[in-house]
Amino acid sequence: MPASSTHYGDVHRWILKVIDSCDQYNQIFTAHRLVDNFCNMNYPKLEWFEKSALNSTLIIAVHEKQHKLLDSQYESTGA
Repeated sequence: MPASSTHYGDVHRWILKVIDSCDQYNQIFTAHRLVDNFCNMNYPKLEWFEKSALNSTLIIAVHEKQHKLLDSQYESTGA
């Protein structure tokens, strides 16, 4: 993401890339903070339902990645 870009679409895509790049379970906590920050941001050009859809996409993505990483951690320990 370009450092000067504040467009909600660019930010949303960048956060999805960050989530996708998490390969260790402890990295997901940073991704959660990014999602929380995005959800708390105000984008006046977006209607509430559009913002809600973007928020939901990120929340689902970070939770799915968290479960995937947790499952792989359990598999590697033989639990």
